[in-house]
Amino acid sequence: MEEYLFINSKRLFVFLALFLIIITLSSCIFVRMIKVKNQLNDFETNFDLNDERGLTLVFLNPVLLTDDVIWLMKGGPVSVEMIDEGELWTYVFQKQHTVSQDEGDSYDIPILMVIEDGKLAEVTFPKRFLKNLSIPLLKKMLASMGNADVSKFRRSASSKYIGKDPTEIPTSDNVMETLGVPYEVEDLGENSKLSYLYYLEDSDGSANKGNLNFELWFIAGNEDKRLKRVGGKIRGVKLSLDFDTIQNNL
Repeated sequence: MEEYLFINSKRLFVFLALFLIIITLSSCIFVRMIKVKNQLNDFETNFDLNDERGLTLVFLNPVLLTDDVIWLMKGGPVSVEMIDEGELWTYVFQKQHTVSQDEGDSYDIPILMVIEDGKLAEVTFPKRFLKNLSIPLLKKMLASMGNADVSKFRRSASSKYIGKDPTEIPTSDNVMETLGVPYEVEDLGENSKLSYLYYLEDSDGSANKGNLNFELWFIAGNEDKRLKRVGGKIRGVKLSLDFDTIQNNL
């Protein structure tokens, strides 16, 4: 009996040790993500946004480590290419459809990442993301995330973007032109919620529920179709951005 208790005590100790290691590692990653969020307060100093490869966000003062990227993406890239700047990592998010939807891979989201000296230096999204969003507008939206309300306990960050007028805010039509047919549409009365679901692709080109999941949703008015909120969830980290205009805040 004593031997049995001793073995169980050892197992419990190992379990607790592993649990503390995991918590510590994820906490360190979260701290670095907060640092990136704080960098957004001075966007021009810490970032650049261009359309050289697609929609490319450049980290002028990189913070996130390769281990952070691998943790966040729940695994390594599907391919690695050596380039002049360092390494070019490729991840692909496969869009999920209901039985009635058939878009093929037209709206999958390939993401290119440049790794320099062990840190994330660039992230590039497909060119179609630029069709309805200008780079100046995107800079303003990203900069607004620098003032996000962050909850470490809930692993969430929420912020607000205030546009000059309603025409500056994207519409649900813009969203569908960029991302395709939503996985699900929910009627909320005055508004509608458009939800999208993505699974990360394996090195063999397959994607399933056991892989990293990325949820993305948009709430838009049913009359003017202007976005009121956009949110997403990846690896348990939740982000949201509210849209408003100066007129509504006078």
